[in-house]
Amino acid sequence: MSGPRPFTWLLFFTLALAAVLATELRREEPRLMHVQGPPPVEQPEGQLEEAYLLARDATVRIEARCTGSRAGQTLGVGTGFFVTADGMVFTAFHVVEQSSTQPCPTRLVAVTAAGAEYTLDLVGFDVYMDVAALRADVDHAVPYLTPAARRPEVGDQVVAIGNSRGDFLAARAGRVTRLGVQAGRADFASGTIELTNSLAPGDSGGPVVNEKGEVVGVVSYISFNPSAMTSQDWVPPYLRGARLPSAYASYAVPLVAGDELFTTVLAGGRRDVPVIGFTVENDYDPARSAHYLGARPGVIVRQVMPGSPAERAGLRSRSEETLVSESGVRIVPQADVVVAIDGRPTPTYQDLVAEIRQKEIGQTVVVTVQRGNATFRVELTLGARTDVFVGNGAD
Repeated sequence: MSGPRPFTWLLFFTLALAAVLATELRREEPRLMHVQGPPPVEQPEGQLEEAYLLARDATVRIEARCTGSRAGQTLGVGTGFFVTADGMVFTAFHVVEQSSTQPCPTRLVAVTAAGAEYTLDLVGFDVYMDVAALRADVDHAVPYLTPAARRPEVGDQVVAIGNSRGDFLAARAGRVTRLGVQAGRADFASGTIELTNSLAPGDSGGPVVNEKGEVVGVVSYISFNPSAMTSQDWVPPYLRGARLPSAYASYAVPLVAGDELFTTVLAGGRRDVPVIGFTVENDYDPARSAHYLGARPGVIVRQVMPGSPAERAGLRSRSEETLVSESGVRIVPQADVVVAIDGRPTPTYQDLVAEIRQKEIGQTVVVTVQRGNATFRVELTLGARTDVFVGNGAD
């Protein structure tokens, strides 16, 4: 990364060291730590401060800790909050998603404001909406938060609680700027909340609380100049294709008492998304690329996951060829480029996502692959993300 430029942030301090390992935990592209930081944190005042102080006792720091020979080492940090007295915890799915590339086996631990620690077990999740429910091994009733009876309104003051910047269950005040951000599907994230709260990695999964101390949303995502997003910038599925602002903003998955998302995930429902089975290098544009990978634009395959539909269909992971000549040594990349799904061109990652998102797990699709000057089509059956990637992610 050579210098500052507009970036899109995912709110997480990756529990699988995705940034270090150059793979992403949820989708089919690397997650980037960006050089441009969030604006200064705004502190809550008055009734909002009181709501924060009450809500903090029910909020937890979520840590992924190594077990075995590296026991005690923390791989990453996120945030969550109790939603029942018997220890059910809500958070963002990407906070607790495990990765096959982790350097050690891990366990998830919740740390409370009082310093108590509880082991967490995954109960339910919705990958598309980026929420998850876990059970803490509590032996007594714990303080908990309740979802709001209604969605917030534009202009409402809210406070998010998180663990970014090395803080512990700290407040990040702000206000609601927009509702209903969505990506062409009215049944998904119809009330997605856009906020001014200054959030950063480590705040993911934390509660967004109104002045009554009710949870109106779960922290998921932030962005810097989303209009300049590239295919390597991570965007939650429910925001892909959405009209995002040109300046900093943060986003929360809406949470309303009694709604289907909350009750289904809490009851152990598990909703996955379809994937092909590879991580993405970046978009390929033959007119701009320094290396020739074929005549058509598309999405460069970075790593084909073992046992995935992509591997069974014959797709190859990116490699490099060393060429020696009188003028010196050159490293030339060799890579498959996905240029179409079911005959529909996919010149960018966003186009690929849009096509796959319309399919179902178990559905057969025709993938057009470019390998240098050769182009061929393969049929494959889309897999479930959590089965195929074990946290590495893709579409």
